[in-house]
Amino acid sequence: MSEALNIDSIVREGVRKAQISADTTPALLVEDAEGWLEQDIPRRPWVATGLLLRGAVTVVVGAPASGKSSLMVGWATALALGKPYGRMDVQPVKVMTYNTEDDRDEQRRRFSGALRFFGARPADLAGCVMRLGTDTIGTLLAYDRETKELRATPAMDQMLKMIETMQPDVLMLDPLVELHEAEENDNTAVRTVMAYFRSLAIQHNLALVLLHHTRKGSAATAGDPDIARGASAVIGAARIVLTVTVMSEDEANTFGIKADQRRYFSRVDGAKINAAPIGREEWFERQSYELANGDHVAVMLPWAPPEDTISQDTMAAIQVGVERGSPAGPWSPRFSADARSIKRLLVEHGIVTADGQRKVMDGLMAAGFITATFRRSNRGTGKGLRSTDGLPDSVTWLEDDEA
Repeated sequence: MSEALNIDSIVREGVRKAQISADTTPALLVEDAEGWLEQDIPRRPWVATGLLLRGAVTVVVGAPASGKSSLMVGWATALALGKPYGRMDVQPVKVMTYNTEDDRDEQRRRFSGALRFFGARPADLAGCVMRLGTDTIGTLLAYDRETKELRATPAMDQMLKMIETMQPDVLMLDPLVELHEAEENDNTAVRTVMAYFRSLAIQHNLALVLLHHTRKGSAATAGDPDIARGASAVIGAARIVLTVTVMSEDEANTFGIKADQRRYFSRVDGAKINAAPIGREEWFERQSYELANGDHVAVMLPWAPPEDTISQDTMAAIQVGVERGSPAGPWSPRFSADARSIKRLLVEHGIVTADGQRKVMDGLMAAGFITATFRRSNRGTGKGLRSTDGLPDSVTWLEDDEA
């Protein structure tokens, strides 16, 4: 055989093997170079718009005692009953929850409280909500740090069988840190964990919710995904991220909430929503319900701030205006036609209702402003609003014994 024929034979064999390889290698890329019609694009499979999406992971981040677990009980109950709960308003769906921190009885207490709010009974959740827990270690995913391999534990295998049987629309897992053995600050390891849960959501066409803690010592900033504990891969792999934070002191002052009561109010903010606009914050109030057995349980109830509220920026601007004083001297706390009446400053900032103006005054008092006596230029005295720093300083403020 000549050398040329030998080369031709090798080339043909190489082409043949390449064609076989091309025919048997699974396609990793999906191409799309065609035109399309907008109306033919399938709608996103929302279970609850902006909150829960089939085939995706929602991460809910909150500090201890922020109310995130109680919020999930409210969500699960509302989803199963098909009743409105804050901005969530859906048709009835099936929900599976897994809580490693509460035993069966505690979960029943929590759901009993939520059911009282909805005017429903435990029997109404039968077949619609499956509540899972554990009397031992609740790990679902084991991680080998040497081989970097992730495997399902017997608990996860059991849950998968239950998912196959029940076919829930929503799966809630609480909390993330107890679900796996990976080092929580290792992005590579945590990315593997998140990929597993995302694959689970896709495979079973469900919306998966992971409850996650905040970093220790971090300021609970509403709507900030960076407050999440551990590796950033948790936030990166999630399609939707929500934060649950307790009402701040400034917010309590703005809303006229007493300082010792603000811990009962929490806000839910969108920190990352890839498939929908991030809407405004949503507020909830923790209220106590007494159960038939005599126990009391806290329930997160939707709450709306008072109508005559103002933003923190506006409140800050008003405080600056009070510290500067009016052209005629310190602002008077009286709502009158006087040139020094605080009402003039409030109207300038858009606070026109009597109720709203009273709330601003309450907020100023809560921020440390007081009504004090000052000496006028004609040696007379008057009453005006003074800050904790003694502003405005354009007049002489008198002590109580001088007034």
